[in-house]
Amino acid sequence: MKGVKHYTKEGEYEGPTHKMDGEVHTGSKHSDSSEPVSHKPFKLREVNSPMKCWDTHKKVGMKKSPSGRKKNGKVVMVNDCEIK
Repeated sequence: MKGVKHYTKEGEYEGPTHKMDGEVHTGSKHSDSSEPVSHKPFKLREVNSPMKCWDTHKKVGMKKSPSGRKKNGKVVMVNDCEIK
């Protein structure tokens, strides 16, 4: 969209963009260095920071992600929480 700001994980992006698989990416053509961009600034969080259990729950261990989300070919492990 013209006139709308784009953001990468590093901050505001003002260069050319292209669409790929329904997402907007940096660069006029897709390459290995293309990154996804958003109309809203990315909320950065620490890499590999564990998701916390709600205040009413306690952590009892780890389990495989219920969604089956994978990273590097392995199912991601998430906190296993239960009511206190």
